[in-house]
Amino acid sequence: MKKYIVLMLVTLLAGCSHYEWVKPGSTNQQREVEETFCNADALKNLPPDNVVSSTHSNKKSKKKDGKTSNSDEDVDYYTRDANADSRDVLIKNCMYQKGWTQIEVDQ
Repeated sequence: MKKYIVLMLVTLLAGCSHYEWVKPGSTNQQREVEETFCNADALKNLPPDNVVSSTHSNKKSKKKDGKTSNSDEDVDYYTRDANADSRDVLIKNCMYQKGWTQIEVDQ
């Protein structure tokens, strides 16, 4: 069992990586400026479209005069941005057009 847990931890840690934008001869400040521009442009073209993705109801019953009441109901709404994936594509396209390349970096 211990070997299985250690193997799972090693696998999880090995999979921890993220992506960075690189461009020969450019500074981090230039990258931040251009990435901010691309983010703003993508937000202008595809603003957030928050849609309800699911709900969860937690009904609380109370006895009133021998009857059950569902008047106290907690409902949780979960939303997602329907444009998030498409906006990411616009951001990546903008950065590629500006000469940047995205590379995978281990953490």
